[in-house]
Amino acid sequence: MNVEQILTNAQKALLYEVTTNPKPGLVDPVEHGAHPDMDIYTFIDSSEAMRSYLEQCCHLATAHTGTMPELFNALRVRGIVAERTMFAATQGVNTHKGAIFSLGIFVAASAYLTRTQTDFKLVAVQDVIRAMLVNLLQDDFANLTYKKQLTAGEQQYLKYGKTGIRGQAAAGYPAVTRGVEFLRQTQGTRQEKILDTLMYLAGQVEDSNLVKRAHNPTIQQWMQARVATYFAHGGAQTPAGLNYLKELEQLFSQRKYSLGGTADLLIVTIYCGLMEGIL
Repeated sequence: MNVEQILTNAQKALLYEVTTNPKPGLVDPVEHGAHPDMDIYTFIDSSEAMRSYLEQCCHLATAHTGTMPELFNALRVRGIVAERTMFAATQGVNTHKGAIFSLGIFVAASAYLTRTQTDFKLVAVQDVIRAMLVNLLQDDFANLTYKKQLTAGEQQYLKYGKTGIRGQAAAGYPAVTRGVEFLRQTQGTRQEKILDTLMYLAGQVEDSNLVKRAHNPTIQQWMQARVATYFAHGGAQTPAGLNYLKELEQLFSQRKYSLGGTADLLIVTIYCGLMEGIL
């Protein structure tokens, strides 16, 4: 494991996610899903624009000598700049804000470990992440009632008590652990493996993007039922499973539903799969 491998696999993960299709409510080479302001070229431009930020994540981590929360705070400063760079590359479209957060954290944790480890070990990476984010929930959810402008995640925390991606991150991304283990057992082409892993994750996580668009937290139970039907049809390796996924893609587009939060976790899962050599 070295910095160049980390950067290469991080950018591959961004591109692998967007080129996989069909994905319910998400941009792919064929559809824009629930995002008419985006297409695959928007995502390619955004992925390329993230390269400098990912390099900074690696540099910060390999040179860091302070506490782990201090490393995360330094990453957040770079992340704010990365968001501006993304918006400049996409003409103001939010393609990868969630990936800037989660993939940046994984890249930094991986780079930090290159000082002491030669192989990528997800458990070790997650230990670093938990140490980095030990204060995340306390810091981010404090005094929200006095904040003038809230993110979707902050609104859902106040309204439903859901911690969303912040809760996943603070816990070391347990959904990614499950996602990587699932990916390890998948068969078929890379596209089939990634599609099955996307749907597996969609049944596992609370997607704040989906909740926001459905205006109802119980949408997750509805999604779990769709996931169960997909796998009952045999998943991406069967005509029935693939046809069901296409139907689901059309339904999501009609209702303006999006699995944007799940897609961010898929990117990280793909990254880990590439680092472990299972994809």
